[in-house]
This record gives sequence, structure tokens and C-alpha cells, in this order.
Amino acid sequence: MKTNIFDKNGTEVKIGDTVVFPYIDPMGRLTEDSDFKKQIEYKYGCVGYSTSTNYIPLMNWMQKKRGEYVSNSGNKIIYTEKYPFWIEK
Repeated sequence: MKTNIFDKNGTEVKIGDTVVFPYIDPMGRLTEDSDFKKQIEYKYGCVGYSTSTNYIPLMNWMQKKRGEYVSNSGNKIIYTEKYPFWIEK
């Protein structure tokens, strides 16, 4: 099944792949160190991974950036379709 989700190296993530997620330091910055690994699955209509308590869609890991300012609303949030994780080889 094609997911159209690509890791930070440009490799497409497939169902059943083991993906390594980066460590996020206490200030909220992503590092190159690995934090945890999860197997990717398709569940509830989206691609993600299961934890002991819930299901996390990979879309939650999509990187965002600030867009243009809109009066009475603030800055727009732009989803970049870039992900910080990588596939374990």
C-alpha cells in the first residue's frame, strides 16, 4: 500500500516498516538522536503507530512553519509535508 509519506531521507514509508523517531530535547528542539522505534500500521483510516494507550497518526509528526500574518487571526500555520523520522535499515 502506498502511503505518500516520506521520511527525512526521501524514502517512502510503507506499512510494516520500522521507523525511528528523533529525541526532542526539553526546549522542544529535534535532535539527530533516536528516541523510540515503532512499526507502522494502517488503522482507523490513517497511517500511524500504536502505543500502549492510543494510536498516533504520522500526520502528527508533520513539520510546520509560520506563514504570513493575517490580521485578527495571527500567523498562518503551513504544514510542510516533511517528517523528522527515518526508516530503520
